[in-house]
Amino acid sequence: MPWPMVHFAIADNVWRGDPCPYALIGSIAPDAIHARVGTTREDKGRTHFMENAVMPTVAQIGHHAVHYWSRNNSAEWKAFVQGYISHVYADLRWTETLYAEFESSYREDTASMRSTYNREVSQIEFNLMRSEAWTERVIAKLQEVEAFAMPPLIEADEIEAYSNAKIEWLLNASNEPGITPIYFEEEKVRTFISYTSEELHRLFKEWGITVI
Repeated sequence: MPWPMVHFAIADNVWRGDPCPYALIGSIAPDAIHARVGTTREDKGRTHFMENAVMPTVAQIGHHAVHYWSRNNSAEWKAFVQGYISHVYADLRWTETLYAEFESSYREDTASMRSTYNREVSQIEFNLMRSEAWTERVIAKLQEVEAFAMPPLIEADEIEAYSNAKIEWLLNASNEPGITPIYFEEEKVRTFISYTSEELHRLFKEWGITVI
C-alpha cells in the first residue's frame, strides 16, 4: 500500500492544489488502525472495507462512499469522507498496478521482500517531501486539524495519534534510507498519482459526490 506522502499528493491533485485539512487527515485515516493497541490484520481489513482479506471492488468502494457521505451534511465531514475513500481507492489501484508489478518482478530472496518494499517506499516518501511545494503547507494543516471518528471503523483520537506519528517520522531525516528505488521508481509513482487522481475525480462525479 502507498504511504502518507503518496496519499497527500493524490489529495493535492484531487483538490486542485488546495486540499482542506479534513480531506488530508481523511486520506490517511484508514491506516490509523495501527495506532490501536493490539490491532490485527482483520482490523486493518475492516477500515479498508475488505471482506475475507479481499480488497473491495470499485463498486463496493462507491457504495461505502455514498453511505458515509450521507451521514453528516457538514462540508468538513464530507471532505473527510472523500479523503478516506480516496485512500481506499488508491490502495486498491496500487495493489493492482505498482505492487503487482513489484511482486512479479522481484527476484531476490522472498524473505527480504517486505524489507525491500519498506525501504523503497520510505525513500519515495522523502523524495516527495523534498520536491513538492505543498509539503510544509500540508504538514501545517495536519498539525491543526481535529479528525472525525468513522464508527464503527476508527476513532478520532486514533487518527490524530497516527497523523502525529507520521509527521514526526517524516521530519526525522535519519529515517531516510538514502537509496535509489529500483522497483518503485519515482517516475512510476508520479504517474500513478496522476492517473489515480483523475480516476477519483471521475468516480466522485459518478457517485454523486462533489469535491469540497
